[in-house]
Amino acid sequence: MRDINLYLLALFTIVAPVSAFRPRRYSTISYSLYNVHCIRGGDSSSSSVVDNENINTSTSSSSQDDSRTMYNKQATNWVRTEPRCLSDFTGRPVVFGMLADELQTNGSNKVDSNKVVLDVGCGEGYCARKVIELGASKVVGCDISQEMISSAQTTSDGDSRFKYYASPVGELLQSLKEQRESTEFDIAIAVFLFNYLTTTDMEDAIMQIYQALKPGGVFVFSVPHPSMIFCHDKASVFNLDSEGRGYYTSRNEKIYGQISTIDGTKLNIMSVHKTLGDYISAINKAGFHIDDIQEAGVTEEHMQLHPEFFESVNDRPLHLVFKLRKP
Repeated sequence: MRDINLYLLALFTIVAPVSAFRPRRYSTISYSLYNVHCIRGGDSSSSSVVDNENINTSTSSSSQDDSRTMYNKQATNWVRTEPRCLSDFTGRPVVFGMLADELQTNGSNKVDSNKVVLDVGCGEGYCARKVIELGASKVVGCDISQEMISSAQTTSDGDSRFKYYASPVGELLQSLKEQRESTEFDIAIAVFLFNYLTTTDMEDAIMQIYQALKPGGVFVFSVPHPSMIFCHDKASVFNLDSEGRGYYTSRNEKIYGQISTIDGTKLNIMSVHKTLGDYISAINKAGFHIDDIQEAGVTEEHMQLHPEFFESVNDRPLHLVFKLRKP
């Protein structure tokens, strides 16, 4: 019943007016932890765009193939050690807040340093590094892009707490076996991964992640808010090429877009559109229980620190973050 109530609450927010969205601050991790100089800094005049010319945007190509091509091409543009792109400020802190709760011992401030985290769609390792900072003993990360994995390995510089390897998410359990890694993880994360998968592929991935977790294990994932399909203003720091597309009729369609960094670089992204119901259905099919669902977006702190950067997406729901638990 709790899952149904959460679903109805979240479904209501989809149709609510934009003014109803007020991103909740996750109390366990403050946005002030981020480098204020980084937020205020950056030369917004030095805008650059990573082009899409070598990415196959035909409807016949696999979304995962497109994802591999996109991130192999622009891997170095994603490498960072401090928050840089929009979602580093608005989305990932909510993920980290949920993880911080789980990395503490019995709700205390003491860190449980024995927990191992599976990072599915790890990219260049930004979130994995943060998870280690929060107290995890080890992170195993996989990504479809070999170039992103190479960047992650370079940045980790031989640190044994990190293990990265390239593999499609559909081969998660098999690849873990080949890597001789346990399928008894304490925590799993998938940060902006499922927007690159079809509904069917996402359902399969969530089921495999469920199997990779210990009983009582936690899975936290983030996705673009489904209502972002209506945000297609090219001047916005987060936009999709979605003008004229419908919320229901565009399910599983590949929609390309861009997200901006604080220094003016525009990074290419892709969203295989899903409804809120698609996420809830996949969660229930896998057998997870829903602990929490958060809408994430621009906060008052963001607007005070850098109003020029955040204004175009202020007062909008940008991301959904789910916290699930394996019974």
